[in-house]
Formats: sequence, C-alpha cells, structure tokens
Amino acid sequence: MTWKDFPNFPRPGRVDYLTLQDGHKLRTACWPAEEDSRGIIVLVNGHREYMEKYSEFISDLLARGFSVYTLDNRGQGLSDRLLPNRLKSYSENFDCFSNDLNEFVSNIVMKDPRVQDLPLYLVGHSMGSHVCLRYLHDFPGAIDKAVIMAPMIDFNLGNALAKAVTKFVIRMVVKLGGRKNFAFGQGFEFSHERHLIKQKLLTHDDDRYAQEVDIIGTMPDLYVGGATFGWLNAAMDSMEEIQQQGYLEKITTPMLVVLAGADQVVDSQASIDLFSGADDNIRLVTVDGARHEMYRESDIYRDPLWQEIDGFLGVQ
Repeated sequence: MTWKDFPNFPRPGRVDYLTLQDGHKLRTACWPAEEDSRGIIVLVNGHREYMEKYSEFISDLLARGFSVYTLDNRGQGLSDRLLPNRLKSYSENFDCFSNDLNEFVSNIVMKDPRVQDLPLYLVGHSMGSHVCLRYLHDFPGAIDKAVIMAPMIDFNLGNALAKAVTKFVIRMVVKLGGRKNFAFGQGFEFSHERHLIKQKLLTHDDDRYAQEVDIIGTMPDLYVGGATFGWLNAAMDSMEEIQQQGYLEKITTPMLVVLAGADQVVDSQASIDLFSGADDNIRLVTVDGARHEMYRESDIYRDPLWQEIDGFLGVQ
C-alpha cells in the first residue's frame, strides 16, 4: 500500500504491517522528523480507535521535532480483527495488547538507528494509556518518559451500586457463554446521528469531531461497532490487576498523567486514587472542563494539555 491509500495521514511517512508471533497482523506507521529529531514518540490509541483520528495530534508532534511511530491495536482500525464480524470489539485478555506493543517496539521502533542517540517516549490515550501502563510494568527499561492521557483505570458507570451491578452482569454473561455477543447498548452500524450523540462524551469541538465522520465515510473498514461482553470482561480483569497494591510501584519510568475534568467515559477518580499517592516520578494533573478525548478537544482545553506535554518532554 502507498500513502495514497490513506488520505487522512500526515505526510511524508511510512506504513507497514507487522506480523506478530501469533500470526496476527498490525497496521503500523512512522513519520520521521523533518530535521534532527528531539526524540521518538510511540503513540498508542484508545478503544475502537485508529491512527487517522490522531492526524492533527501527530502533526503537532512532528512540528515540535519528534519522530512518531504508531499502530492500530489488534481488533481495530486496519489491524486484524479477532472475530468474523468486524464490528465486534473482542479480547480474551489484555496481555495480548501489551505483548503486541512490546513486539512493535522491539521489532520496529528499536530498529530505527536513531533510537540509540535519542530519548524514547511513550504516549497513550484511554485504553492506549492502560496498555502503556501494562507495557511499562511488564517490559521495563526501554522507555525514557511516558505521557498517560485519560487513562482507563476504571469505567465511568456512575455510583458504586451501578458499577457493581454492571460488572456482575458482565461476569455472568461471560460465564454463561456469551463472551462473543455485543454488550447491551453496543453493536450499532455507523450513523451520522449516533455519532453526534456520542460527541457529547468526547469533545466540545464540532469541527474536530466532524473529521471523524469524514474519515469513516472515506474508509468504513476502520469502524468498530462496539464492545463484546468478552472485551469488557477482559478489560475489567486488567483494570483490577493494575489497581492491585504494588503494581504501580513497579513502574519506575517518569510519567505525566493528564486527566479530563469532565470525563464521562473513564472514571477520573479511580485514576486520582491510584496515582495521587505514587512516587515522585509521576506528575498528575487535570484539565478542568475537558471531555475524554483531550487530544482533539477545543483549543481552550487542548492548549493546557500541550503545555503540560511540552514541559514534560522539554519542548521550549
């Protein structure tokens, strides 16, 4: 494939497919810095996402002098889907995502000859942030700093009773053999009307959100219709693991954790509880009023995010 096959990508760059040890293929991409790079960014996107959604964010990183590597997580974007119905987001466990990231870093990123002389940074959003935490825990040593945006530490399901009931139902459906079924309220075909409803959860910026509608219209195969009970069950297992005592303490990589103050997708309080008592290697900040997808929020929220990232990564 050439760059003409991906009209929403920044240019110049390179797209490729990485065949994993288990045979699955991941779509990957790389944008070298136009001049001497100030560092290499590995960008990990969120649930049901794809790298095209990050075109503006990637362009901003390139403008700051970074080289950028990214991938579509397995089961989404143009990486291999895990069920015959490509609308279904499915996973048996979350080990696969951190293992995939390790294979990507080891077999693609670390083969870049510049990596020996430049800092290597990890940047994640939502589920991507969750995968970054798992990677930093399981595969220490490669990353110099990590930016963790709106991390998926727990779902935002309202009060404790609602959380308990929802999690009980998910566990029971999986136990009864329904792990490959769409969860309640999931599994919709793409529609402009439903996308406008979803916007209220994700960003205040109408124009940036409209770009997603245009991207899906151009490349409908990027779309994922929703989570299965199996994906939700695997996510809950992994979130419980990350919240276990001592898990975070094993991560020694300096981290910037940025929370969205008006996040209705993930539970920001769970992140505060997890990170606020952590070691000095973690900086925890909140962008007040921001919705979940800060990387494509209105500038009034996006600018503070970039100020934090620039300060953390030494951009003058």
